[in-house]
Amino acid sequence: MPSALLRFLMLFCLLATLPGGASLAAPGERAGQIPLDGHIEILRDPTGQLSVEEVARQPAALRPTSPTFNLGYIPDAVWLRLRLDGIEELPRLLLLEVDFPLVDDARLYLPLAEGGFRELRRGENVPADEYPYRLRNPVFQIELEDGLLDGAPPTLYLRLASRNSLAVHLRLWEPLALLDSSSTISGLLGTFVGIALALCLAASFVWYYTRNPAIGWYLAYALPSAYSVIHSLGLSTPFFRVDLADTGDALLGISIALSLAAGASFGVRLLNMRNYFPNAARIYEYSSWTAAALGCIGFALGEFGRVMPVIQAGAVLSITFMLSAAVRLAVRRVPMAGLYLFAFAILYGAIYGRLLMNLGLLPSHPLLEHGYIVGAAIHLLLLSIGFAKRFHDLQVEHREAQRAALEAALSAEATLERRVRVRTRELNEEIAHRLATEQALRESKNRVETALQVERQAREEQHEFLMMVSHEFRTPLAIIDASSYMLRGTQANLSPDNLRRVDKIQAASDRMADLIERFLSNERILMEERELQPSTFPVDRFVADSLDAIDPQRERVEVELAGAPETLTSDRSYLRIVVDNLVTNALKYSPAGAKVGLRIANGDSTVEISVTDAGPGIPEAEQANVFLKFVRGRNAGGTAGAGLGLYLVKRIVGRLGGSITLESQPGAGTTFTLRLPLAAPAAH
Repeated sequence: MPSALLRFLMLFCLLATLPGGASLAAPGERAGQIPLDGHIEILRDPTGQLSVEEVARQPAALRPTSPTFNLGYIPDAVWLRLRLDGIEELPRLLLLEVDFPLVDDARLYLPLAEGGFRELRRGENVPADEYPYRLRNPVFQIELEDGLLDGAPPTLYLRLASRNSLAVHLRLWEPLALLDSSSTISGLLGTFVGIALALCLAASFVWYYTRNPAIGWYLAYALPSAYSVIHSLGLSTPFFRVDLADTGDALLGISIALSLAAGASFGVRLLNMRNYFPNAARIYEYSSWTAAALGCIGFALGEFGRVMPVIQAGAVLSITFMLSAAVRLAVRRVPMAGLYLFAFAILYGAIYGRLLMNLGLLPSHPLLEHGYIVGAAIHLLLLSIGFAKRFHDLQVEHREAQRAALEAALSAEATLERRVRVRTRELNEEIAHRLATEQALRESKNRVETALQVERQAREEQHEFLMMVSHEFRTPLAIIDASSYMLRGTQANLSPDNLRRVDKIQAASDRMADLIERFLSNERILMEERELQPSTFPVDRFVADSLDAIDPQRERVEVELAGAPETLTSDRSYLRIVVDNLVTNALKYSPAGAKVGLRIANGDSTVEISVTDAGPGIPEAEQANVFLKFVRGRNAGGTAGAGLGLYLVKRIVGRLGGSITLESQPGAGTTFTLRLPLAAPAAH
């Protein structure tokens, strides 16, 4: 749809701007135009102060010239003398056309019969209400009678002054011939204006849809260029005039300066020059905008005549640089370089010739004067066609991208659906697995609770059994013990052998009673599982109380407290049981009279309590089992014990938040090391 609309707009602008009934033939000398060759003389007035009377008094200063001449940018005023005598069959009414739309001041002086001159004024400095003709060029009306002007041969004086390049073509017309020529030229120029405006509109349309920076810069270049051409051709004069002095020239100069700078930026981006000539492109673009900014300031200050030659000389350099760069890039087959070279070569060739003519380096010629109009139209048309093609290509690329994106989206959607199905299946399997795991955990929990209940019940039954057995054992033991004492009371009647037998009976009874009492005490501790009751107590007092419990063998215990803390915070009762068990075991398994070591010292954030014996040691294979319930080593021999002491120690140490280790070598004794935290664990 957008490309079709663009083609319609371009076709419409080409057809709609053709003038109806206007001849498209190039203007020249035709019927109704009176030739002026050989009838014009020129005088330059550097001061601009000469009057028409002073010029008329010095005919020798005037030099013959052609009706078409180009003096370039000069500050001089120019006087022209038109001698119409010798031209046969002059019509009664003539129109003198000064083909120079940008002339600031054009004054025609007509001689009067009584002497003096009548002045007619035209040009950009003339107010709109004094400008009778709605034509693009200044036109003067001359009325004759029998070929005479106020009874005298017609000799006219024309004074011209302009801040623009003084390139003038004088034509003398019959009125109908001038109208016919103006209609033809205006039609041709209107065609150019219509094409330019329509192409700018088409480019605006493309830029609106693409937001392409190169097209945006093209618009910034084309719009002021179109205005400067329209203003230079005088096409704006029939419709509006600026009555403020110098304002028209200032606007023209600013538009030309901006078009050159915008054209530089447009060319740099269209050819992507910063990728191929980064430094040169950057310097060229910055220099163009700097020159344009300075030129705009000069034009705004009214220095049009001085600034414009500099701007046009810069334009020549800019054209040369861009065409050279385009040639190099076209050879390297850079996209758009060929289009740029072809489109701008036509325009730049025409502008180049016009600039050289304006600078006075080439003589005036109709092809140089108006060739840039055709070149500009072809230039804009080629660029617009190129942009239209590029826009079409972008649309095709966009549709292809949309199709690829749609295919990718459909593929991604299908992939996502597959992943969702796979993930759903995995989640269902995971949920089923978790449900099975939860069911297994519940069953395991139930089994554990059942096992705990069975264990509690077994322990209670075990405790009741032990209480019953102890009661049943204590009764016969009490009888045996009493009988042995009674027998010893009659030792005088006993033989030595019988007396030894009585002592053995009494010792065995005492040993059995002690074993039952110790077993019941340990079992009671394990059954109660009371909460911890931490307290802070002196270490030396605690050791002394513990050793008092094993009197009279306390002299065998060597105590080392050099590195011990003064106080200790823990459950004193539980810690007392641990120390008593460890020291009692050490004394029990050490030879008679052998020393046992008890050492307390500070560790890293712990308190270390070590008990060392001189016993037979524990084989390495049995060390992992010594803390198990009812386990005794092979080296225990006939030493009394139930295998509960170290089990009880391990359990209490764990509740106190500590740990216990052992080091033992067969025949070298054993060391148990208890490590407790400096701060007591929370009660539980």
